[in-house]
Amino acid sequence: MFLSNTSSLSDPTSDAQAAAAPRLSLCNDVVFKTLFSRHPHLLADLINAVRHRAPPIRVERVLNPNILPQDLVSKDIVLDILAEDASGQRFGVEMQLGRFFHWAQRSVYGIARSLAGQLEVGQDYRHLKPVIGISLLVHDLFTKHPAKADWHFTLRDTHDPAVQLGVALQMHIIELGKAEVLGALPAPLLAWIACLLHNLDEAAMNEITHPPVREALSHLEVLYSDEELRLAAERREQALIDTADMLYLARHEGREEGREEGTTDLLAVLLTYKFGSLPGWATSRMAQADAAALNRWALRILDAQRIEDVFS
Repeated sequence: MFLSNTSSLSDPTSDAQAAAAPRLSLCNDVVFKTLFSRHPHLLADLINAVRHRAPPIRVERVLNPNILPQDLVSKDIVLDILAEDASGQRFGVEMQLGRFFHWAQRSVYGIARSLAGQLEVGQDYRHLKPVIGISLLVHDLFTKHPAKADWHFTLRDTHDPAVQLGVALQMHIIELGKAEVLGALPAPLLAWIACLLHNLDEAAMNEITHPPVREALSHLEVLYSDEELRLAAERREQALIDTADMLYLARHEGREEGREEGTTDLLAVLLTYKFGSLPGWATSRMAQADAAALNRWALRILDAQRIEDVFS
């Protein structure tokens, strides 16, 4: 006799809700941190894929699993994951969408602070464990090196790089887009790169066979129905868009201001060349003038006999 298992049948209502739920990009740092904080074994597999030349580790705990409300709107917050393995090594893993002018300094400062934060009062340096930063960048950082996308930095001698000053501070950087194009990396790392960049592309995801990535995709399907997470992710995306827009406006206004300053400086040079040292009243008027007035005065220099004629 054939017995049907009703518990395995799909619920049409839940299927419809899942289909209607907006899908979440793993590039969104809120989604990234939520997924890997909840599933440390997947985080360990990602870390091991990035550090494929080093012995594998197991994540024992995530030290900062929570996302605070202010993290969603601050342009200066990077939602990294700080994890610890069985030996006490710490791993700071971040998904980086935006560009920072001082990104290198900020990243080095972050891992240095994690190193220094290990010691309590009275402890000596033998208690320090290595801190290893892992940055997954959507943009290319080293544009002058198109043939390399997998970077590992440590403290090494300038003239003899083979000599290393310990392993206390390390930084791994993966330029995701470049790495995908180059392709010359171990299969598990390429699988994670594809997932990070294209998890919303069902056809691309169907080609992935690496089991931990397959599991991550199944967990993402569950996260799609988490309305609170979806709203947090959307809020984070909007904050990043607003920040980019404000930076664009600042650059645009800066260019406009720079053009006016340049016109003022050029006008002052021309006036000085023709009439000698500028009187204070002329300098004051130029400082308060708009671009149209500056251009009008510059044209008058051609025919003016006195400096007063320029500003009349």
